[in-house]
Amino acid sequence: MTAFYQLATPLPETERNARIYRGELIVFRGFDAMAELTDLLRGHCVSHLGNDPTSAHQSMSSSEIEQAAETLRAAIRKDNQLDPAWRQVLSAISTDLDETYGDGAVIRIQPPCSGAHGERVEPLRAHRDTWGSNLPAQINWWAPLYETTPERTLAIFPGLFTQVVENDSASWDFQEMVKAYRANSSRGYPLLPTATSAPAWEDALVVSLLPGDLLCFSGAHLHASVPNTTNLTRLSFETRTVNRSDMVAGLGAPDIDGSAPFITHQMFRHLPSGQKLGELERK
Repeated sequence: MTAFYQLATPLPETERNARIYRGELIVFRGFDAMAELTDLLRGHCVSHLGNDPTSAHQSMSSSEIEQAAETLRAAIRKDNQLDPAWRQVLSAISTDLDETYGDGAVIRIQPPCSGAHGERVEPLRAHRDTWGSNLPAQINWWAPLYETTPERTLAIFPGLFTQVVENDSASWDFQEMVKAYRANSSRGYPLLPTATSAPAWEDALVVSLLPGDLLCFSGAHLHASVPNTTNLTRLSFETRTVNRSDMVAGLGAPDIDGSAPFITHQMFRHLPSGQKLGELERK
């Protein structure tokens, strides 16, 4: 089974991306810039969830946590320190920012299963991000903000990277999802396409990382939330990027089973300038 490659030094982006497109999973560990970003994000968690965010579910109702997740996301979007801090991380691991487009940072909150009710806090079903974006050059970034355990983390299914997985992407329309979200009725439309049958958990590679670590993997990797059976809330950072030159050159992971009708270029913006990667277009 595929393992994590842990790196404590920068890796040239061309090599890194090529490895990710082949299905490798790379963890960057020991970078000061990532530790600083983690501290910044933890500060937001404390502001919205209390002094111990991992115990927020003990003092907040499910609806209160759902609302806190929304306000936390809004606060992150408005924080003018966050984008420079994330760019500093990418620069530290040898990313060409002039070629990099991103879709914005997200803190994901997952209370124990007994309290996870609401689209912002429920466990994510198995999916490939590329089922929704149709961008094979998409790279996903994930990091725990507090310690995780195998029962409270992310799972990746590397053995299915080049195997067809039945999914509902053919009936998933990005424009319809956006309309539902803007109408505050997003519960009536799924946020992303998912596998129609759950993969076997024995095939999963459970992510066991420390705060300050940064995982990158292909958007084409099938992944899911591990149902949180602990008594602590999981908090993690995630975002996605696309290298424009790779996209233009047709580089990226294999697209073997995605059928969504649109390519969502407009989700990604140039990290230094904010310019869109492109407009929505049919696949």
